[in-house]
Amino acid sequence: MQVLGGAASDVARDAEVNGKPPRISPLREDEMSDEAMDYCKRLRAVLGVPESGLIPAVTATMLRHPDLNDAQTNMGIMLQGRGLIPQRERELAVLRGAWVTGAPFEWSEHVVIARRVGITEEEIERVIEGSAAPGWSAHDAAILTAVDELLSRFMISDETWDTLAQSWDEKQLMEFPVFVGVYAATAMQQNSLRCTTEGGKPGLTSR
Repeated sequence: MQVLGGAASDVARDAEVNGKPPRISPLREDEMSDEAMDYCKRLRAVLGVPESGLIPAVTATMLRHPDLNDAQTNMGIMLQGRGLIPQRERELAVLRGAWVTGAPFEWSEHVVIARRVGITEEEIERVIEGSAAPGWSAHDAAILTAVDELLSRFMISDETWDTLAQSWDEKQLMEFPVFVGVYAATAMQQNSLRCTTEGGKPGLTSR
């Protein structure tokens, strides 16, 4: 499937998304409500991100549309907080999806989360190469392949499904396409709004 791939392409995509001003400005601090601060704390707790007391710019942007933000957050809390797919496997899927969709913000944030759950720098490099990279277990390779298939064919193939079904139960198999779709939709949104990475982090060159 077609992905960005290659250092030059990564830099160009970062410049396109991360190197320009956001199309919709985040809420200013004086526009923030107590509810907004509470929301940010809850989201950090679900993602296992340390509490800083600050609201990230991407969150402050989404809070301009509270109903949409609530809907997205509730789905994210269900999938990340109460989801049945193990966290390491979820993060492999998020990273591959972020790479395929060329999403600097999503990629850079989840590189940090992936390391926190035990995914190594070498594995992050292999996510970029995809399922054909040597060293993956059959199950991990199937996760990456399934992401590619969902984002290109909008369906998991029989071969990939059968491999995943050797390790996952029916509920996990049902959950996975929704999980990939939610993060793909978030990537499209963040790319289109030109959400910039936090704290000057690199985007697709993050490792």
